[in-house]
Amino acid sequence: MRTLALETTEMVGSLALLADSELIASRQLPAGQRTAATFAKGMKELLAEADWRPNDLGLIAVCSGPGSFTGLRIGVTAAKTLAYATGAAIVAVNTLEVIALGAGLETERLWVVMNAFRSQVFAAQFDTSGNELSTLIETQILDAESWLGRLQAGDVVSGPMLSKLSDRVPEGITIGDPARWSPTAANVGRWGFHRYQQGQRDDLWQLAPNYFRKSAAEEQLEQRD
Repeated sequence: MRTLALETTEMVGSLALLADSELIASRQLPAGQRTAATFAKGMKELLAEADWRPNDLGLIAVCSGPGSFTGLRIGVTAAKTLAYATGAAIVAVNTLEVIALGAGLETERLWVVMNAFRSQVFAAQFDTSGNELSTLIETQILDAESWLGRLQAGDVVSGPMLSKLSDRVPEGITIGDPARWSPTAANVGRWGFHRYQQGQRDDLWQLAPNYFRKSAAEEQLEQRD
């Protein structure tokens, strides 16, 4: 199956084309430029590089969250637009699962953390020791200090938030390769294709980003009520 994958959860977005799980081509978008125009240009160039046409695509894979509010909105909207235009299926995947998949670690206790701001992290724990990625603790928001306090000897940690917390990780904890801390479009495509094989299909009209928290504006509005 020919898949186009989009990754937009951080400041630098990326795109990838895959045939089943095999990476065919990938492209990193200019830092901080996740506009619809940038995506359209990047996707056009990537398809031309692989000599694929838009209608050749059978699957669009995209991260639905957690991540940057703006990035997630742009990525999900672009994925839905492409799926509508090409007739491809669409599969949305969890960002922390994508990072766990790409961590390159076989362990029974892998924590993945992303920055949730306000001294908090998005965190989830996985078992990557078998043939199937297994979620032990679902994605949740924790105070950074609380998450650090939950770590136990033998745990392995990965994720972009470690750029801020790695020097505070307790002894006895293994820190994954920094080059694998961030999600990539290639791994979005691999995980999306795997979920597609398992029968997942997302509804084009119902799919929306999962921010896992309300925006600052929404929280301020609730505080006024």
